[in-house]
Amino acid sequence: MGVDHQICFELAGLGYSPKVVEGDTAAGRQKVVIFPYRVPVGRFRDQERNIGISTQCEAVGYPELPPHWIFIHPPITDTQDGPNHGVFNFDGRDWVALSRPPGVFWDNVKHKGMKAYLEHLSKVWARI
Repeated sequence: MGVDHQICFELAGLGYSPKVVEGDTAAGRQKVVIFPYRVPVGRFRDQERNIGISTQCEAVGYPELPPHWIFIHPPITDTQDGPNHGVFNFDGRDWVALSRPPGVFWDNVKHKGMKAYLEHLSKVWARI
């Protein structure tokens, strides 16, 4: 099973409706798993956004190595926790690319997978 299918399978098991799209991104042409998401914390709390998770670069070793790139639609260009890496159009929509690797958090996760990755994503939303 490819990384994109594994991520989709795990997200579907958590109640999300993911799909795989291809697009040109900050990391080159790649497959991205996208899904609707309600922001749980921070200044965008309770807003509906679409999240894209990179399936290439570091994610090739998933789940031991976590996805690095996060894509958000509609784009948020005034992130407060670091730079964004541009707006890209794929799946007929504009997405902002954020480089937000889980780092040490992932190293300390006992059960690596999308459930843990969504916890990381929640921490990102708390900062942006």
